[in-house]
Amino acid sequence: MDKPTTTDSKQKGIQKLAVALLLLLASGVIFVLPNLVSEPWISGTDQSQRTLVASPTVVSPSTAAQKTKYRQEAQTILAEIIQRRDRLFNEQGVDQWGEFEFKQAQKAVERGDKEYGFGDYSDAISSYQKALDGLTELESKAESLLEQTITEATAAIESSVLSTAVSATALATAIAPENRTVMRLSQRAQSLPTVIDAMERGDKLLALDRLDRAEQAFTEAVTADPEHRKAAAALASSQQKITEQRFRGFMSDGFRALDKNMFEAATRAFEQAGTVYQANSAVAQALAQVETRRSQLWVSERILEATKFEAQEEWQQALEVYKQLLATDGTLTDVRVKQIPVNVRADLDKRIKKTLSDPLALSAISQFRRGQKVLQDASGIRNPGPVLQQQISTLRKVLKASQTPIQVMLTSDSTTDVTLFRVAKLGVFDKTAVSLKPGRYIVAGTRMGFRDVRVEFTVTGQGLDQPISISCNEAI
Repeated sequence: MDKPTTTDSKQKGIQKLAVALLLLLASGVIFVLPNLVSEPWISGTDQSQRTLVASPTVVSPSTAAQKTKYRQEAQTILAEIIQRRDRLFNEQGVDQWGEFEFKQAQKAVERGDKEYGFGDYSDAISSYQKALDGLTELESKAESLLEQTITEATAAIESSVLSTAVSATALATAIAPENRTVMRLSQRAQSLPTVIDAMERGDKLLALDRLDRAEQAFTEAVTADPEHRKAAAALASSQQKITEQRFRGFMSDGFRALDKNMFEAATRAFEQAGTVYQANSAVAQALAQVETRRSQLWVSERILEATKFEAQEEWQQALEVYKQLLATDGTLTDVRVKQIPVNVRADLDKRIKKTLSDPLALSAISQFRRGQKVLQDASGIRNPGPVLQQQISTLRKVLKASQTPIQVMLTSDSTTDVTLFRVAKLGVFDKTAVSLKPGRYIVAGTRMGFRDVRVEFTVTGQGLDQPISISCNEAI
């Protein structure tokens, strides 16, 4: 205990004098004194132990009342001190973060107890207030320190600094063990070794481009601590890389198939890429390339087909191919240019074939002139192919033959009147010969009292094997 000061000695002298005077007063005054006896404060963490100290004798009732007021005020402060002290020590682990300040507050309480024991209530109240202020500051410090440790623990967990995370969460737990944020941080700190191990494995696997296994490792980290932002970011990044790898794989497969003109396979691959990245412009462009390449190949194949028809002088088939191409895409300038000469040759070929299909029609002068025109047009073609050359040769022969008369023998009964339509009226005869151009003819016979007869025959360049007989033999 501290040594009494001069003021304390004077106070005690006054108290002794007061006691002597009180003994001379009425005995009733003596019964007031027990009410002024106080219970001094004993410092220390065990508040159950108290030591009774005799209260100094009051000189007068007014002095007693004043001391009673101080005593009550001191007791009020002490009650709050006890509450704060117990909370700091028992609930907030003050010995781990504010031991020095806490001991200073305890010393202030002990000093107040001594002053209180000597009846120096005003000084005791001052000491108690100082202790209370110290404890209040410690509570404020606890709040700020809790916020600081929460921040440090969170940063340490995110940075995977295990030692700092453990120490910071331990201190935060000591300050506020029931705080939900602190409890969550404590759990995260316990899971941090698992997170660190999984993250390290994931980073190594990622560097080796083993994306699937890296994703598994990062998934373990996120499972251990769902709130770990770096783990979540690493997982998302690995998943994004896997997605991009799948996308590039499908796109590569598609372009390889496209290079081989495997359009169905290319389309499937690009469409699969589209399921990975929906509405991706690269997919749309690739699918457009497939259709363009497919169209180009189809056009090329059809042009090649038409070229073969041209080489074989099958002009009509070639023309049909070009028409089909232009119907599909009217902007094919090369096809339109190729179609022009092919169209000319196809028309000529058609006319030649029509002329040669019915050479007997050439007996008519109009048809013969048309045949001559066809021959003239065919002969004007430069570098004719073997087919056209053969057609020209055949056409010449047919035209010449169509104008070369063939002798035809006709027989009758000398009574039938015979007419060769479009040639001459032959009259009656037994046998006659006429010169006719190759063609189709009709000879008719009439005789009074007999049914008319009509005979159709065809004259070719080879002539007729037997005469044409025309006689009216059926009587009416």
